[in-house]
Amino acid sequence: MILLVIFVLFPLATLLHELGHHLTARLTGIKETQIRVGIGPPILHINNRLLKLECRLFYFIGAHTFSGQIDETTSFNRFFITLNGPLVNAVTAGWLWGFYGSDTSLLGNTLTLFAFINLWIAIGNLLPFKIRNRKSDGYIVLESLWIFITRLRQI
Repeated sequence: MILLVIFVLFPLATLLHELGHHLTARLTGIKETQIRVGIGPPILHINNRLLKLECRLFYFIGAHTFSGQIDETTSFNRFFITLNGPLVNAVTAGWLWGFYGSDTSLLGNTLTLFAFINLWIAIGNLLPFKIRNRKSDGYIVLESLWIFITRLRQI
């Protein structure tokens, strides 16, 4: 079960999180985004007009969605792009609990565990912190919201 969590469920929940960022970026007009999953040498590339995904050897260690165009968007758009990664995890967790929370079969227990993992990722990513130049989603959400609010006050 531990191997399933480490090598399948956590990476899948992380990919859902990054797809939330990616899809929102696309919807707000950012054309070029890339999702990088894991660390180490690249082992898989998907590169088409809808998705640029790079999977690395240690795919179960983190992920990141980035774009060179993120600085060109508004703080309001950046707020939603950043928020929608954790939001996808939270919605996934709620949906899984709603449908499988009382199911005690092996599949039901696995999906309930997947719901917990998604909730963990949602909450963990919304904690605001900055380590060196790396900002958490929560930090960027608050930073973007602050910029948006202070610019409204100046108008």
